[in-house]
Amino acid sequence: MIAYLINELGVRGGTHKQLLKLVEYTEQQGREFCIITKTAEWDKAYAGFMKYKDKTYIVGEESSDNKWRKIVYLFYTVCKLRKLLKNVDVINIHDCGYEMLFPAFIGKKVIWQVNDLPPCFRVGNSKDIPNTFWSRLKIRHILLFIGVITKFTVNVSKNKERIKKFFHRDADVLYCGIEPIKISRNIDDTFRRFEKKKIHILSSGVFFPYRNYETQVLVMKELISQGINAHLNIIGSCSLAPEYVVKIKKMITDNHLDGNITICGQVDESEFERIHQNADVFIFVNIDQSWGLAVFEAMSCGLPVIVSNSVGATEILHNNKDSLFVEPTDVNSITKIIIQLMQDKDYYRKISYVAKDFYQGYTWEKAYCVPMLELLSKYDK
Repeated sequence: MIAYLINELGVRGGTHKQLLKLVEYTEQQGREFCIITKTAEWDKAYAGFMKYKDKTYIVGEESSDNKWRKIVYLFYTVCKLRKLLKNVDVINIHDCGYEMLFPAFIGKKVIWQVNDLPPCFRVGNSKDIPNTFWSRLKIRHILLFIGVITKFTVNVSKNKERIKKFFHRDADVLYCGIEPIKISRNIDDTFRRFEKKKIHILSSGVFFPYRNYETQVLVMKELISQGINAHLNIIGSCSLAPEYVVKIKKMITDNHLDGNITICGQVDESEFERIHQNADVFIFVNIDQSWGLAVFEAMSCGLPVIVSNSVGATEILHNNKDSLFVEPTDVNSITKIIIQLMQDKDYYRKISYVAKDFYQGYTWEKAYCVPMLELLSKYDK
């Protein structure tokens, strides 16, 4: 049996979509599996997970900030996990959250899908976090038990290089799939807005500091200063980094942009589709984001995507053909590209039409689910 592990079920993020697609494919292939998570909020998770509620086990998580209480709870969780995994042949960990529980996996085959290295390693979007005694202790713990990991998989080549650097191990690169948003946008509505110097901009991503929403606020300020009636919608859960949400809200207010920027939070599928349908341009200027599933969702409905060159998605994208690459904090460059898209219909159409069909080469089944399940099957008795 396969056990799929994820830190939490209560956020609609790229890692969660990745797991959901793999679970659905595993079921289609008639394979036995279970899901293990620390916490679950079913109304906030992707609706598809509800189907597997009876196959999901919740191990819990210590909510106290007391480090010593957390350590005691870890021992309890390790014992609980050992029992849950008794009849499991292979474990597939999705991203971070189980590093301190590695002792529970001794004697099992473990495939670790690393979308981002644990924050304690201070690389990528975690490079600015403090180097504390506890973070150094966590690294020592991970390195002590890293031998329980049978195989590493990653979603972009730069994470393959990081696995080699920190763990001296190889990793297989398995790109995420793309699920198109099945809506029809009327490009003429977009051009009518452009003629009136009006634009609807969209961004999407669970709120974390590396999302770099600060730059988007400054871009909005610059567009408005140039006489453009711009509005930005930001889709994404605000629960995981509330202090960052407060910071961005204050920045919006301080720049008198409350009427121009809407933080939508986590939305349901119908609202998600509606916002995409009414958008004209998509911005994704994350700093060192490992993949960027939202980029491809936006492309699938013909939205020209402005994406920072440090985002993993650029590994398979092509600048000025299916998307537009920028430096993540270059406000002037991002602003100029948006204005060019508004002023040049042929340029907008070219990017839009190529982007719309890009997903066909990277279906979830072909790009991710088939190779991952084949890998897991090597160890599943």
